[in-house]
Amino acid sequence: MTALNKKILSIAILLIIVYFFGRVIDREWGKISGYNWSPHLSWLLLSILILFIVYLMAAFGWTLVLWMIGGRIGWVRGFYIFLLSIFGRYIPGGVWSVLGRVYLCRLEGIPDSRSSMSILLEQAYPIVSASIVFAASLLFWSDTRIVARMLPLLILLPTSFVFLHPKPFLSIVNPILTRFGRGPLDISLTFNNMIILTFYYLFYWIVAGIAFYFFIRAFFPLELYYIPILSGIYAISFTAGYLSFFTPAGLGVREGILTLLLSLFIPTPVAIGVTLLSRLWLIGVELIILTVFLINAKTRKMAKTALGW
Repeated sequence: MTALNKKILSIAILLIIVYFFGRVIDREWGKISGYNWSPHLSWLLLSILILFIVYLMAAFGWTLVLWMIGGRIGWVRGFYIFLLSIFGRYIPGGVWSVLGRVYLCRLEGIPDSRSSMSILLEQAYPIVSASIVFAASLLFWSDTRIVARMLPLLILLPTSFVFLHPKPFLSIVNPILTRFGRGPLDISLTFNNMIILTFYYLFYWIVAGIAFYFFIRAFFPLELYYIPILSGIYAISFTAGYLSFFTPAGLGVREGILTLLLSLFIPTPVAIGVTLLSRLWLIGVELIILTVFLINAKTRKMAKTALGW
């Protein structure tokens, strides 16, 4: 597929998503505009604090993966590289965040093959863990008919565990590396490492779900009982957007799935409003991170180096 065709496809997919999402908003607009969207400030601030911790957990997770496969880097430096690279997600194509991280790792003396593998594994573990969290959250759903419709997905879930180990990736990556004269890559990840990473990212999604619960709680009253349900919904919708290579930062994909699943538990107008506001919630925290980067001399220098300034 040529670059032009990819661009046309990405625009087409985004327009389709916006169209259908827009139809739902248009149908429910009267209820949305009539709802009191004044947030409960304490709940909102608490959600922002926990979400910031979630970003730090993501940075720690990638740095941990890199260490496990032999990429020695300072923990603070690893945090800097990860948090700086997340802004590449907003560029259509889905690769700029990866390329930026690989480039910054190269400046730290880490081979491209090793940093690329760390990113591949760091993406695989959250995706599989999100599936597990979502499957577990179904135990708390009261509508058994919906759960029954998702059983085929749950049956396929165990097959995803094979992708937690580097060997399936190496069987694909090594022939490509060899063809370009980079040689085969030999990376071993012990069973203990696999277990540690799996449970770490399970905990990561639970914390993210708690942050999301408090965010919704700022606009709509929900009992604590909904935390496991929201953790599953947030994990699976965020992962769907994460896997969307055709839209910047999963724009549209995540919102569509999040609205659909949330509307099963809260009024549809509220689900739409919360979904739209949650994008601003995420962007707001990332803007705080970017501001810290611009204020700090070390991170500001790193950003200039990455941009070639």
